[in-house]
Amino acid sequence: GERALATHAHEDALLHFQRALAAKEAQPADDETAAILYGLGRAQAATLPRHRIQEAVVTLCRAFDYYAETGDVDRAVAIAEYPFYPVAGQRIGDAQLVARALALVPSDSHEAGHLLSRYGRVVAIEEGDYDSAQEAFGKALTIARREGDAALEMRTLADSANADLYQLRWRECLEKGLQAIELAQRAHDPHAEVLARYSATLSCIALGDLGEMRRHTEAIIPLAESLRDRFWMAGAIRCKESVCRFEGDWNAARELNEQGLAVASFEPRTYCNRTLLEYESGDFGQGEVYLERLLELMRSTPAGPSLEYAYSAAVIALVARISGQSDRWDAAREAAEIVVSSPYATRHVEAHARTSLGLLAVSNGDAAAAEAQYTALEPTSGTMSLFPSIASDRLLGLLAQTMGNLDTSRSHFEDSLTFCRKAGYRPELAWTCCDYADLLRQRHGDGDPEKVTALLDESLAISRELGMRPLMERVLSRRDILTA
Repeated sequence: GERALATHAHEDALLHFQRALAAKEAQPADDETAAILYGLGRAQAATLPRHRIQEAVVTLCRAFDYYAETGDVDRAVAIAEYPFYPVAGQRIGDAQLVARALALVPSDSHEAGHLLSRYGRVVAIEEGDYDSAQEAFGKALTIARREGDAALEMRTLADSANADLYQLRWRECLEKGLQAIELAQRAHDPHAEVLARYSATLSCIALGDLGEMRRHTEAIIPLAESLRDRFWMAGAIRCKESVCRFEGDWNAARELNEQGLAVASFEPRTYCNRTLLEYESGDFGQGEVYLERLLELMRSTPAGPSLEYAYSAAVIALVARISGQSDRWDAAREAAEIVVSSPYATRHVEAHARTSLGLLAVSNGDAAAAEAQYTALEPTSGTMSLFPSIASDRLLGLLAQTMGNLDTSRSHFEDSLTFCRKAGYRPELAWTCCDYADLLRQRHGDGDPEKVTALLDESLAISRELGMRPLMERVLSRRDILTA
């Protein structure tokens, strides 16, 4: 098992450790049992679906308990700081494990620095406690720099960047991610580097920098392949897929999505992308298949502020916007309200849930509900949401239009046009043109009719070129109305 882990052969390691543990059944716990449990927990963390990752934490806790009780602090600390990806919005015991380890070491020790870095990331993502996370990161960085430990500094910066991502602090996320990447040659920590590059890539998506996103994506893939961790392999493929998707290369995006699903069939982000890809290109039947798989993942996850609930709510809303189908609005509302009502929701999952509630308000023409979501989402102006994707200013424009604030709506649509053109996000640009034209038809101010025609022409040209049949039909129906 240990040899398999050393070569990142996690599936093989899982089988070896399971057999070893079965052979120790009914025997008193000893050093060998604890070592088996530690190996099994690491193998589980790299292979289990995200909704079952608590099983890995339970296994690691059993190993930790033995070492803590026998006074083997070094091994207990190593278990607590093991760097698997936290589960957003789910309190699965990881933070409590790290807190117990912190109680075993001096508060300003080198060992505490490693634990504090891990603790900050876990409480930020699993519990939404950004303030406690920042305090932990600050202490960890102080210790790392005092000790001249480039690896700990890199790990802390990468962990902190990832925490910023879940709070929609995109520029801070990118800055810390780049600082961590600069330390990679000195630190030689592939787990920290892949985390830093992943966080930087998602920041580039949100900030509209397709060129930098592509550069980081090319670097992530070999790192993820070397680790052979399903989460990171799927994440690396998904980053490359995102480049294609934002450009409107549906065929390449679909092929990469298939690769991602083959690696990890339990990833909600991958199902988000595939569902919207199929709906955007007009294959509603296939879109329905992948949407149902996403919802199955949600149902298998405990109700709470998780990615599964937030993303499902947002995907249903965007599917309804594309297709006109409204049969799942109740499910979207229920999932979104579960997320926004939780005290543990990060801003990332809350924003996706509010995207769903906002689009529901737009669909219903509910001005009061639109205003509530506009107020909550206005700080996201100038960015792109991730999974699923919509330009924040397009959404804010739709909400302001529903509120009756047509000039404010126009300003947001103009900002969305500028953002999407600069970023090269052509599918989202096409949707912005169409929605903006709807607003100007309603406003009917000086010069608006001419601009409506230009916007619809641009939307039609892009949607035809990219094969976005639902949007193309939407634009043609509006042109027919103008002609009549």
